Amino acid sequence: MRTGKKRKIVRLLGVGFDADDGHIRITQGDRHDVLMGSAESHEYLQQLIRRIEEKIESRGLSLEELDPDELSRLVGSVK
Repeated sequence: MRTGKKRKIVRLLGVGFDADDGHIRITQGDRHDVLMGSAESHEYLQQLIRRIEEKIESRGLSLEELDPDELSRLVGSVK
């Protein structure tokens, strides 16, 4: 029997919908997954997630510490 707090698992997920070449692209990181997409959009999503992770770290936070509104604002501020 488990007691105590439930462990919260938080990951970023990037999904590309523009693949028409038949390739299945999957990239897994420590706290993110990028699925599908064309080669170009898959690479773009990987870079975008890296920038999001860097911004979170630069604020001295972890992904688990952000509430959905904070994460949304942070993602919207990443170029």
